[in-house]
Amino acid sequence: MRLMQRDARKALLVLCLGMLTATPVAAQGEPVVIAGTFDLSGAAADVGKDAFEGAKLAIEIVNGRGGVLGRKLELRHQDNGTNPQKSVDQATAMIRDGAKFLMAPQSSGSAIAVNKAVSGKLKIPTCVSTSTADDITIKDFQPYIFTMSANSYMESRAIATRLAKEPFKRYAVISADYAGGRSGANRFKEFIKELNPNAEIVVEEYPKFGATDYTASINKVLAAKPDYVWSILFGADLITFTKQAQAIGFFEQVNKHFLALYDGNTLKALGDAAVVGTEGWQRVPVNIVSKGAAEGQAYVSGFKAKNGVYPSDWAGLAYDCVMIWAQAVEAAKSIEPDAVMKAIETTEFKSVRGPLKFGAFDHQGEVPVYIGKVVQSKEFGQPLLDIAEIIPGSIARPAEDVVRKLRGN
Repeated sequence: MRLMQRDARKALLVLCLGMLTATPVAAQGEPVVIAGTFDLSGAAADVGKDAFEGAKLAIEIVNGRGGVLGRKLELRHQDNGTNPQKSVDQATAMIRDGAKFLMAPQSSGSAIAVNKAVSGKLKIPTCVSTSTADDITIKDFQPYIFTMSANSYMESRAIATRLAKEPFKRYAVISADYAGGRSGANRFKEFIKELNPNAEIVVEEYPKFGATDYTASINKVLAAKPDYVWSILFGADLITFTKQAQAIGFFEQVNKHFLALYDGNTLKALGDAAVVGTEGWQRVPVNIVSKGAAEGQAYVSGFKAKNGVYPSDWAGLAYDCVMIWAQAVEAAKSIEPDAVMKAIETTEFKSVRGPLKFGAFDHQGEVPVYIGKVVQSKEFGQPLLDIAEIIPGSIARPAEDVVRKLRGN
């Protein structure tokens, strides 16, 4: 009888201990929610869809390694239709529903809106993957944002530095009319005149973002007879512009002295229509990262194995957003916002483009700017940029005193 009573007490003790530990174990096993308001439709849909695929791959890889702090990641996303107010509403709702990390929209207007109205106010770590609007890290900076793409200051400075070495004097500027494009154009004009006092801007054109007819802009640029055409057209806009410009011999008339943001998917979509010999810049060129850091090689091979195609720049930037946030969580040993952002400021991270740091005063990633010429690549089976120069982020990004002066403090 006593033996039976002892056994019963032991069983009850085991049951009670199990009940006491069940709640903490279950809580630790709950997924960490990542929220994303993606441009899956609208003018920036080609960018948003690629960013979505990059984020999904990163989450799969992190989860395959055990997640963060022993917890898996869960992506909750919505399509913002390239609409700033919709982006703000979606981000706010997902954060209030428990998200611990936010992927900012891809279009600059929406990213700026989320930075101002959501990220800082709700104190949610937020990664800007593609927008180059430098207001995000300069004038409107708040401490819960960090950005994975070189901003317009960095890209324009890098490109102007390269072009200032050439004998060009008369420049045409053409950009889609959106926040990042205007910002980039203004920075380019500032830097090219500073670095080459003989330079002049002979024409500026700002067609609508997502325009379908560039005839008027093409004719105005040709009429101005520029030595060089600087452009921040990209994606569907650049494809449409290129095909319409080719139809009237635009590139031959400007001696192929034309530069644009040639991301990998745009070049692939252009195919044989890609204008070999024109120049461009990229953010995550697959022909470079696939042969560089181990993280870049794993990313490219993993993306191609999953999707059957090489990844675009936009996918790489979003992939790094997730990966670097995950590394920051592990470094902080916490998912609490202030701890994560402190880690962002103080940690050197592994990225697809190599080791990466962020400025403590602006949370701008010290990412490189890749500049080269369009070629047809037999190895990759599509047009690519043959990268001639890689300008490190440490050189291109504005110094702290410059940033504080631009902020007015």
